[in-house]
Amino acid sequence: MKRTEKYADSYNEQRSESRRPHYNTYYQPVGKPPKKKKSNKILLKILIIVIVLVAIFMGAMYVLSSRANVDDLKSIENKSNFVSADNMPNYVKGAFISMEDERFYKHHGFDLKGTTRALFSTISDRDVQGGSTITQQVVKNYYYDNERSFTRKIKELFVAHKVEQQYNKNEILSFYVNNIYYGDDQYTLEGAANHYFGTTVNKNNQSMQQITVLQSAILASKVNAPSVYDVNNMSSNYTNRVKANLEKMKQQDFITDEQYKEAMSQLSN
Repeated sequence: MKRTEKYADSYNEQRSESRRPHYNTYYQPVGKPPKKKKSNKILLKILIIVIVLVAIFMGAMYVLSSRANVDDLKSIENKSNFVSADNMPNYVKGAFISMEDERFYKHHGFDLKGTTRALFSTISDRDVQGGSTITQQVVKNYYYDNERSFTRKIKELFVAHKVEQQYNKNEILSFYVNNIYYGDDQYTLEGAANHYFGTTVNKNNQSMQQITVLQSAILASKVNAPSVYDVNNMSSNYTNRVKANLEKMKQQDFITDEQYKEAMSQLSN
């Protein structure tokens, strides 16, 4: 082989070698930086911190809610015109359940769907929105009436669960209808029925005329805005609310088709 050819082969071999990728013998190709796992670790730490903070917050809310003695709700029964839900016609109870808490007999203090919607509304609007169950409203009205905050909603849930464990549904409904405002300084359902219609919600009271289906729907629809809705001069908004309640009462079998038609006819007159 000629010397020039030998040098040419050697030169070509060196060029080929220089173009070939070189590898680190213990890790990976030179020039390729190691994968960064730092960001994943940061996210994991943040997640752990959030979980710990939520756990601490929920624990604090549980401790604060434990101050509410649910035995105290029994004091509502001491009101002079208290009437137990056990002694009310079925359609009277149905008027409030249909309007305020359709799943009242199915949940255990709070309705997950309604509560989730209320909590998200509270966060986004910085105000407490609807969605509370009747049990939650019992708790709010008795323990936290003057408190409007996100933390109140959480405490409400804990106390509502305790209430459901201690009382049956009719007792809870009794606490509700006998401790809400109906306007004109009336805070019990019997008092409101006496005041507005001269009727009674006590099916065992033979000395007074029994409250009608329509009157029940009117009172149940009034508690949303007791100072605005006027029983004696019903606005179109109030009337539509009563109509919607009557429809719900029929759908949930608290009243018959005949009772529904009669109530709607009376409302139109």
